[in-house]
Amino acid sequence: MNMSTSELASGVTCIRLNGRLDAPGADLIDLRFTATAAAGKHHTIVDLRGVSFVASMGLRLLISTARALHLKGASMVLFGAQELVRDVLEQAAVDQIIPLVGTEREAIEHLQP
Repeated sequence: MNMSTSELASGVTCIRLNGRLDAPGADLIDLRFTATAAAGKHHTIVDLRGVSFVASMGLRLLISTARALHLKGASMVLFGAQELVRDVLEQAAVDQIIPLVGTEREAIEHLQP
C-alpha cells in the first residue's frame, strides 16, 4: 500500500492511496494515515482510485480516522472507489458513516457548508 498526501488550495488535505487496503496494507500506512488526516482541524478527502481491494482492517482504519476527525470538528470524504471497493464499502455501511462520492471535485463540494 502506497500513500501520498497534498494540501489543496481550499485548505483540504488529500490522501491518495494505491494498492490493497488489507491487513498488511493498513498496517503499513496506519500511523502515517491517521497522523496526516487528524493532525489539525482540516477536512480530509481520500482518493481510492488506486485501491484494488479493501478488507476489515482497511475499513477500521477509515472509520477510526473519520471519527477522530469528527471529534476535532473536521470531516472525511472518500472518492473514486472502483466498483469492487465501492461494493465492500456499501455492504459494510461505511458510506453511512463516511460520505462516498465519485470524483475529487464532488468530494471537495461535499465539504462546502
